Amino acid sequence: MNRKPRNRTGSAKRQPSRRKGRKTPTSSNQKRNLRTTSPSKRNKKPTRRLASYRNIIRGGAILSLLLFIFIYIECKDIDKRVVVRLRSERSTAVPAIYSAPFNLSAFIIRQQGRSLDARNTEITSALRNRKYVDSLQPPDRAGEFRIEGNELIIRTRKFQDIYGNTVPARLKTIDLTEAHDAEQIYIEPQPVSFMGSGNIRASSNVSLEQIPLFAQRAVLAIEDERFYHHFGIDIISIARAIVANVASASFAQGGSTLTQQLAKNMFLSPKKTLLRKIQEIPTALSIERHLSKKQILELYLNEVYLGQEGSVAIHGFPAAAKSFFGKNVEELELHEAALLAGIIKAPSYYNPRRSSKRAKTRRDLVLSKMSELGFITPAELKNATTQPISILAPTHRNKIAPFFSAAVENDLSAQLDLQNTSSTGLNVMTGLDTDLQRCASQAISRELSKLERGKPSSRRGKNRLQVALVAIEPFSGLVKAWIGGRNFSESQFDRVIQASRQIGSTIKPFVYLTALDGSLNSYKVATASSIIEDEPITFNLENRKTWKPENYDHNYRGDVTLRYALERSLNLPTLYIAQRVGIPAIRRVVLNFSLADSIAALPSLALGALDTNLLRLTSAYAALANGGIYVTPRLYTLVTDEGGEQLVTPGISEQRVANEGPTYVLTNILQGVIERGTATSIRRNGFDGHAAGKTGTSDEGRDAWFIGYTPNLAVGVWVGFDDNTPTGFTGGSAAAPIWAAFMSCSENYVDNDTFIPPRTVEFLDIDTSTGALATENCPSNQVSREVFVQGSAPRSCPSHPPAYKASNAANTSSESFWSRFLP
Repeated sequence: MNRKPRNRTGSAKRQPSRRKGRKTPTSSNQKRNLRTTSPSKRNKKPTRRLASYRNIIRGGAILSLLLFIFIYIECKDIDKRVVVRLRSERSTAVPAIYSAPFNLSAFIIRQQGRSLDARNTEITSALRNRKYVDSLQPPDRAGEFRIEGNELIIRTRKFQDIYGNTVPARLKTIDLTEAHDAEQIYIEPQPVSFMGSGNIRASSNVSLEQIPLFAQRAVLAIEDERFYHHFGIDIISIARAIVANVASASFAQGGSTLTQQLAKNMFLSPKKTLLRKIQEIPTALSIERHLSKKQILELYLNEVYLGQEGSVAIHGFPAAAKSFFGKNVEELELHEAALLAGIIKAPSYYNPRRSSKRAKTRRDLVLSKMSELGFITPAELKNATTQPISILAPTHRNKIAPFFSAAVENDLSAQLDLQNTSSTGLNVMTGLDTDLQRCASQAISRELSKLERGKPSSRRGKNRLQVALVAIEPFSGLVKAWIGGRNFSESQFDRVIQASRQIGSTIKPFVYLTALDGSLNSYKVATASSIIEDEPITFNLENRKTWKPENYDHNYRGDVTLRYALERSLNLPTLYIAQRVGIPAIRRVVLNFSLADSIAALPSLALGALDTNLLRLTSAYAALANGGIYVTPRLYTLVTDEGGEQLVTPGISEQRVANEGPTYVLTNILQGVIERGTATSIRRNGFDGHAAGKTGTSDEGRDAWFIGYTPNLAVGVWVGFDDNTPTGFTGGSAAAPIWAAFMSCSENYVDNDTFIPPRTVEFLDIDTSTGALATENCPSNQVSREVFVQGSAPRSCPSHPPAYKASNAANTSSESFWSRFLP
């Protein structure tokens, strides 16, 4: 049974009439209820909205209180951190490795054989490569030059040389036709690379007085025009930014002051978070509390981030002036300063190397703002806005000598705690020559391509033919060029110093030197004209084994002179010499020349059964170029911190390892290697300067070497595969052409002097048919000029009766070694 619904009192509810136009009767009690309950129901939404507002206000008040408490607590902590940071010594210089200074005067002298245009082009190019600017007017700023006819006018920069001596800036005029008599002019060292991995800072601190006033005003005009009128937080700028952002419905304008930007850059994370924005306020207030406005501006201009060059972050106007314009900050011009000021807002977007159009638009905006504020005149505005965007190519992106730089860092890590000391702005001064380094790169690239085109089998996919080259100054031991492989980005394995390979015939000069220098052996003194057997020889080894070496061409020539044997790199005569002077004596000489730390005294040592690296081998040849004085190779000359304090000062370490006379005789013979012997490819490849050297090829052609030298440069080249598989090349076919290409290029930068004979040697005429001292009776077509250490020349040749040669022929084989022609 259906029941009618009841009201709260239990009575059935009255159902309202549903007819149109009929009103439901209402009792007085119901009217009273309507008056008391209906309004609350009708105003329900406004009441809820009001409650929501109250909750928001209440929540905002709580948040404000919490924020105030947070800032209050944070202020104390931040203030302490700001004080500590500002008081601490902080390096702003990137730890860098620098090249040797450039000898401009010597370079000009080497250009004097060229035409006027070619000479001036070379000089201009060399200076521009070193960030010098070709001025239309006589140079009035450091780093400018001008060529007028036969005169070079240059204003050099102040710098420290590789030994820490200060070279002052100077204005010099050089007569390009009379440069021989000119004072030596040097250009400052160039950064070779920046030390460390990951992101690196490039910056430097200068005083506010060194930064041009217009540069300061350019920054204030575009970034914080009310800088001198606020207390770190600019309420007016913030309000103006809020209005502008609301009007544009975007974040078109910011209200951060220079102090807030400095707070973010120095003390806070660069990430855009609410917490960081909150922390900016107390940090900025703390900075304003402890520093004057000028101090803040100075710090800002030295700190502000202005872009990235590879792994190097450019901070501050001084570093940016160097990077973009190759100038010191005090040398900036108005339009250049405005360009840097404009970059601050978005260094990547306004980078002039990416978009000169965007950079120019931004620069002109800065200039207009400066004019609006009365910082520059209308004439200055007009002149500055017409200037083109002229920016130098980036210098930090690629290391000039990556293998060399890695070797320097590795060597320094054994003496310094680089992780900590590098933060103090290390300056590492080296002897590396950037021009020679470029010559090495070009020579290797060109000649390796030729080798691979000529012998496609040498291209083996990922196992590519590899190469190494190192150049050393003989009398100082300084490394002038260093390439440890084809591509540093592909492989950081350094074949100059990390690869230990068999050196083959490059050891032979030290075997012959042992015989030529009486102080190095206890047998007899040999000469260049001594007669040596080129005949089969057998060695009895341990375990009843025998060794029967052969010449490279498997031929035997009978008796040959010592000169001929070394020029042609014959194996058997070399072994006959080793037998006479003794393997222990050769071992001792090889150790003295630092070819290795430990050496087995075996007969095969005389033919290069010794593993060593290219740096050691080239340093040994540098001792031959230096007249028998071995100088320990040096990667750097001086290491200082940012304040100039010397941390490491490796001096020259030298030792006489052979007498000057015999060393010169050996050098003279090694000149014949290039003229007539195994390295004639050097002449065919275009190098015609004075030089001596020796090829080397290890068993089955696994390693191809050429080590050559002049009085001023010793250069070693190696070619091979990393996995030690045969290359099919010899030292003369693979390494010597690379050496020749490098040396041809280097003649622009290094003097190619002749080898000066010491007083202890003499040049005499020799009868080539007998090896004896020629007399007036000797046929002229059998007479040759030879060099001897004084007192070692052979006895005079007897007259030449018809029976002379026949009568002596029978005695030839019975006379041992070179003794028959000794005095």
